[in-house]
Amino acid sequence: MDREKILQALNKALAQEHACFIRYKTHAAVITGPYAKPIREQLDEIAEDEESHARDLCDRITGLGGTPTMEVATEDLIPATTLEEILRVNIEEEKKAIALYQELLDMIPREQRLLYETIEHILEDEHEHLEELQRLLA
Repeated sequence: MDREKILQALNKALAQEHACFIRYKTHAAVITGPYAKPIREQLDEIAEDEESHARDLCDRITGLGGTPTMEVATEDLIPATTLEEILRVNIEEEKKAIALYQELLDMIPREQRLLYETIEHILEDEHEHLEELQRLLA
């Protein structure tokens, strides 16, 4: 296991989770229209999941002897104001997160059970978020 490479990837994922939390909370705040309330609630719920992912990543990074980043992946902070824009932006960002976590999962030996299962769980959540957002756009 290349510890340094995994720590770099975990911190990249952590910076992305920081940005996701900000993006979802901001998008939830600006959404308007007749369906705003349930969609705002859904976006807030996803934001809370992203915050939980960040906490889990911090724990795994420190568990490997690393230092969790406080950086935010600013390229993931994409403004949107209409329902369609918000859903499209977040669908694309969830796809990016899925790719990142799949790449990370492929780096981790299964013997690193806690780390492997943490990333596997986050990956499952990201797939669920993508499916939820795609249903809202349909």
